[in-house]
Amino acid sequence: MPTISKRSVILASCGLFAAAAMHLTTIVAMAQSQPAKRIYIVQSYEKGHVCGEPQAEGILDALAAGGWEVGRNLTVQSYYMDTYRINAAPEAMKAEGQKALAEIAEFKPDIVFALDDAAVRQVMLPLIGRTDMSVVFSGMNGQPEIYNDPKHYLDSREHPGGNVTGVYEKLYAAQSLKVMAQAVPALRDGKAVMITDGSPTGNGLTKQFELELKDSDIKWEVRRVKDWGEYTALIQTLNDDATVKVIYPVALTLPVEGGGRYAAAQIYDWTITNSRKPEMAINYFFARMGLFGGAVETGGSKGRKDPGRHESGRSADRGCPGLCHRLQSQARKRPRHRNFSARAGGGERHLQGQPVAVARTAAAIRSSGEIVLKRIMMQHSAEYVRVG
Repeated sequence: MPTISKRSVILASCGLFAAAAMHLTTIVAMAQSQPAKRIYIVQSYEKGHVCGEPQAEGILDALAAGGWEVGRNLTVQSYYMDTYRINAAPEAMKAEGQKALAEIAEFKPDIVFALDDAAVRQVMLPLIGRTDMSVVFSGMNGQPEIYNDPKHYLDSREHPGGNVTGVYEKLYAAQSLKVMAQAVPALRDGKAVMITDGSPTGNGLTKQFELELKDSDIKWEVRRVKDWGEYTALIQTLNDDATVKVIYPVALTLPVEGGGRYAAAQIYDWTITNSRKPEMAINYFFARMGLFGGAVETGGSKGRKDPGRHESGRSADRGCPGLCHRLQSQARKRPRHRNFSARAGGGERHLQGQPVAVARTAAAIRSSGEIVLKRIMMQHSAEYVRVG
């Protein structure tokens, strides 16, 4: 059997890297030689939202890597529908969509990016069939097929056809439960409770849990809440339920008594302080806000899908999960003392939030559950990280 020397492997690797570099250089050169392009990014949420903004940044990063740079050969215009805090009612969402469509008509972009379900329904659907622009969705939680009912755009996930393609946001809920069950062994004999709201995204998330967890050997259930009062009461109930070992809070917009709404920042701030159960996080940034963790995805990875796919019209029925977990000591800016008796090892776990500068120097402030979770996620990263 012929042997392969270390030198030949190194030379082969260098050749592959060189070929890749040449290919990227060619792509960049082609982009730079073409006329300037215009893109329009419509986000379902407010400016700076922890779900929407990373996707937009990922889009711009990917285009820059392909030679399309803002201010040189790329013009970008953005619109924020703010459907979680202010424009949550169906008629308000529709009005925001009409405003975005009016701007699109005036701006005349080459590509429209619709981020998350409200933008998909109110902006993407009216643009289906246009021959003068392409549409790319991202962060879609509703099943792609349900948007075919009001207006056909999808022949199949593999070959969507038409002028629309994008990224369906898979939750990786089954993998996340497996990770949590290793960090919280008591979960195997208990259950996880998923909490969703009544928004379009909440409806999509509820369906996703049903689809992704139908074969799970870990017990779970979905509890839906319609307002802030129901949510806070549910958290207190779950605190007192010994069968509940972890919660998966994805109620992200809730009306409050007297008017107004709470969005993710207010909801999670209260939850982190008042919940006594480890929380699963739907994405990397919610883990950084202080939720315990899980198998999650990064918003930027959705935005960084290969622009070539957008142009070819290929669908993306895959998320880009990254097993991202921030230890709570690094994620919090304020103290948090909690009794996680269900965690690995049992007994009481006091978690003291620390500034990043000191958190790195004192392993003793981390609970055994946190250390176990980080180790498990490192072990599973090769299995769960799929790009493309």
